Amino acid sequence: MKFYMDEALGPRFVVFHYLIKWYIDNFGLLSYMCAVVGSITAIFAYAIYINMQKGEKDRAMLVLMLAVIVSGGLVGLGIDMSNGYMPLR
Repeated sequence: MKFYMDEALGPRFVVFHYLIKWYIDNFGLLSYMCAVVGSITAIFAYAIYINMQKGEKDRAMLVLMLAVIVSGGLVGLGIDMSNGYMPLR
C-alpha cells in the first residue's frame, strides 16, 4: 500500500501558499522578506523584550526558539514560492 500526501490527515494550509505566491508575484521577494517576515520578526522581538523586562528569561527563550522556527519557515517558503530567484523590481 502506498501512502500519498493527499490522504494525510494533517492540514495543508493551501490558502497561505496562494497568498504568499500572490504577494511575491506582485511585489517581489525582497518586499516579502522586508514587509512580511520583518514585521512578524519585529512582533516576536517585542514579545522577547517584554518578557526580558519582566525577568521571565525562560519564556523569552521559548519565544526566541518559536521566532527562529517561524521566521526560517517563512523565508524558506518565500524562496520556494519564488522558484529560487529574485527578480529586480
